[in-house]
Amino acid sequence: MIKKFFQCLGLASLILVMNYGDLLGGGSDVRMHVPYRLTAICLAQIADILLVALFLFAIIGPLSRTRFEPWVKLIVAIVIPPYLVERTRQLYPWDMTGGMIALFGVIWAAFILLLLLRFRRRYYQVMKVGDFASIVLAIFAVGSIVQLLFVIVWKPAPNQHTVAWATTPQPPREHKRLVWILFDELSFDQTFEHRAHGLELPNFDALRAQSTIFSNVEPIGLRTVKIVPSLLSGHSIDDFRFSYVNTLHVHYTGVHGWHRLDGEKTVFNDAQKAGWRTGVVGWYNPYCTIYGAQIDDCYWNNLDMVDGPMSPTASFGRNMFTPIAAVVREIDSLDRADRDHCTFDVRTRLKTYLDLRAKTLEKLQTDQSDFIFIHLPVPHSPNIWSRIKDDYTEWCDSSYLDNLALADRTLGEMMKVVQSSPRWKDTTVIVEGDHSWRTMIWSSQPSWTEEDDAASRDIFDPRPAVIIHQAGQTKSQTHTEKWDLLKIHDVVEQVLHGDKVTY
Repeated sequence: MIKKFFQCLGLASLILVMNYGDLLGGGSDVRMHVPYRLTAICLAQIADILLVALFLFAIIGPLSRTRFEPWVKLIVAIVIPPYLVERTRQLYPWDMTGGMIALFGVIWAAFILLLLLRFRRRYYQVMKVGDFASIVLAIFAVGSIVQLLFVIVWKPAPNQHTVAWATTPQPPREHKRLVWILFDELSFDQTFEHRAHGLELPNFDALRAQSTIFSNVEPIGLRTVKIVPSLLSGHSIDDFRFSYVNTLHVHYTGVHGWHRLDGEKTVFNDAQKAGWRTGVVGWYNPYCTIYGAQIDDCYWNNLDMVDGPMSPTASFGRNMFTPIAAVVREIDSLDRADRDHCTFDVRTRLKTYLDLRAKTLEKLQTDQSDFIFIHLPVPHSPNIWSRIKDDYTEWCDSSYLDNLALADRTLGEMMKVVQSSPRWKDTTVIVEGDHSWRTMIWSSQPSWTEEDDAASRDIFDPRPAVIIHQAGQTKSQTHTEKWDLLKIHDVVEQVLHGDKVTY
């Protein structure tokens, strides 16, 4: 019976692996982007594995001692493989639809029954292979639990720190100012070149009227986690490692070996040396952790969903119940489960956005940072704005265009504060996307809408939007030559050192 329980444990771990897979191997990809302890999530996942294992054992265990055991093995052999394919469908490089899974299930069932009825010896050989696989899965389950326990003891670094000038009354600041705004996944094509009919972006248009817009930007990647450090350091990064003690090591393109990246190797250090006060409000990347003291006034956060669906700020009970409920819902309706998963994603992203929006406006209104970098999670999916309602949405019913409208609205709020400052005439503003709208990623997701389909025109345009307003600029200009996104770093350095900005 012990063997049978561990076989059930292995099966349970594989059924739930999509919930906790990112936490295995040290969970660096989760740890890097979450400024909270993962104790509740890890304990909840261990509890779920044990709970599902006990449920399976309660059914299979007693029957394995009766004359029905051969039938139990047959049912398990027919049902489990297609179900595991369904549970792990996101791992495949192609879109695994419900119809494809059903077809596989029918073919698999026919194959097993054919072996049973016509090739009995082969059937028993397949059963032995299944027994061996279940033992391997049991080892995987134990290993997974050990790794989850390892992540439990991880301690995140603080997600904010500040200085006196940012928290106490100060005289008006007279220093030059640089405001660098990164809207995640801001597409030049959708924002300017092929704007959807009826989509109004008045604040992007107003900024464009007094800025230089770049119509032929060459991207430097598709992943924010590599692009942002590249922009801040001035060197293209093609790989990274985030350690258990919260340090970032990167691999520079064309350079041998791994190198630690910290604040001293970025524009933040150069700004401080040039006498600029530095500030950051950021999403996703652990700015305060990595760049440390080179950012005087720093805040970053990410309240987004963790695969499961789970949340690092939710209770143990919530993180245990929600994934199990999702598994049960998948059995009833895969489409409904996907929509519910997307809705959970929308609601956690909305919390992230509202928190960062409030912090951004607060930092801008104090008007004490000279160089402030702002990274916001719009228009990146999931979509949290509804143009129809002209309000935030908590449902999976909006498009990239809705989030683009929210980005425009947010830009307007920020620019209103920035332009009201006595320092406006001495302020440089950079607005950019880290990458364009990655239609090849989102088109297979439940958040994808018919409006997305029409707006994308079945193509991926790789150009991120870049708009640069130089201090005192009053006319619009368009830079049409190829322009590497990494050159934004050069522009920032020129502004910090008082040099003439050249493109």
